[in-house]
Amino acid sequence: MSSGEGGLYRSRLGKKMDEDALSYLSSLNEDREIFLEDVEGTEAHVIMLCEQGILANNEAKQILRALEDLKKKIISGEIELKGDFEDVHEFVESYVISRVGMEIGGKVHSGRSRNDQVALDIRLRLRRYILETWRESLKLAEALLSKAEKKKEALVLHYTHLQQAQVGYLSHYLLSHLDHLLRDLKRLEECYHRVNRSPLGACAIAGSTLPLNRDRIAELLGFEDVVENSIDAVSSRDFALEAVSAATIMMVNLSRIAEDLIIWSSSEFGYIELPDDLASPSSVMPHKKNPCILELLRAKAGKSIGLLTSLLTMTKGIPTGYDRDLQEEKPVIWEAFKETRDSIRILAKVIEKMDFKDERAYEAAAQSFAPAIELAEALIKHSKLSLREAHRLVGALVAELHKSDLMLRDSSLKLLNELAERVLGRKIDFPEDVFARIIDASEVPSFRETKGASSIGEVEKMIENRRKRIEEARDSLRNILKNLRNSKEKFEKSLESFLNPA
Repeated sequence: MSSGEGGLYRSRLGKKMDEDALSYLSSLNEDREIFLEDVEGTEAHVIMLCEQGILANNEAKQILRALEDLKKKIISGEIELKGDFEDVHEFVESYVISRVGMEIGGKVHSGRSRNDQVALDIRLRLRRYILETWRESLKLAEALLSKAEKKKEALVLHYTHLQQAQVGYLSHYLLSHLDHLLRDLKRLEECYHRVNRSPLGACAIAGSTLPLNRDRIAELLGFEDVVENSIDAVSSRDFALEAVSAATIMMVNLSRIAEDLIIWSSSEFGYIELPDDLASPSSVMPHKKNPCILELLRAKAGKSIGLLTSLLTMTKGIPTGYDRDLQEEKPVIWEAFKETRDSIRILAKVIEKMDFKDERAYEAAAQSFAPAIELAEALIKHSKLSLREAHRLVGALVAELHKSDLMLRDSSLKLLNELAERVLGRKIDFPEDVFARIIDASEVPSFRETKGASSIGEVEKMIENRRKRIEEARDSLRNILKNLRNSKEKFEKSLESFLNPA
């Protein structure tokens, strides 16, 4: 199939486009992503044109049959998007004309421009990417919550500046990243509603003199509303910027988990081990078990930042209206969401299958000075020291132990009292049983009283709360999918009424 001598849209121009120029200009490769969306958007447009009396019933029927035939060929892989066409829009229109002739097929584009058409296709495809990402995110959320429940009391060191900071629970760590993910999901949900608006009927930029029913097209395609202002409808891409920004923020959050797990899987830490089916070997070192998928996730987060930057840069300098620069945004959007969706899927498998080494993590906590802050706070509570006095005394204790190559668990209340006289110039009154518990890593979390702390009671509350929030996110997705299914059914009934009238 060819676009014909000179091209379908080249009425004003006397010559066929130069082959190199056409190759440079054509967006057929990236338009494969929106092939089906373009056909379905065209079908909705044709139904509306007929209902508005712009197309006769018989004309609409012939066009819709050609479009349904094309749709089946796309799904079966029988037809490819290729040829001397500028884009998918020209390909689809040329296909219809080749089937039903110029007199009827030439009416398919009435009241429509490629400007509002491509904006529609991008919104339809982006809508689907958001929902796919949402679905995968729920699987990751479940993996994080499930692992937190299973490892509720597994001790682990929490770090600041990558230095041992406080003793806590692995469950608390996992829940912190679940909270990141739930915020990411909320961003996606809110973004979805701004994406899910129809620009079709805006025509080139200022609207059409034909009696188009924009609300009807929106209804047929499952949109929640139209983008009312016709200039906004064809020239805005902030919906895409927002979506890719949400995806990029998500990738940055995932990258931080990946970085932690890479560090934790090293021999020096040894807190986790990846299963064999998620690890990579070395080509020369037989002993190696490399976390390559996590390293790639980390790199893909960097790529996502680059994709968002390129999208912002492409958009920032173009004048109001449709400009061909916007064509280059499509592959960036597709790639950003593919990377995000696939990275979420991989990380969910890692979280679900990784083996957390409880004993190794416990021993690291037990041998650390991490309970020092809890000891200082206990001195505030039981010995009525000021924070600065407690800080000085515990700091002196740590320095003394460090010189003797001892750990906090090796210390004694006697040594603390001796240091109090030397550092503070007075004795302190401190309970023996409290001191014994505070230098025991497994006991430390039980001292915490603040909301959201790394303590069993707070972790249990958070697990219960996050389970509800995941279910709420799942319910929101179910409702959206239900609404889209209902719209799809109505759309198909409308198609059926044209193709096979009673």
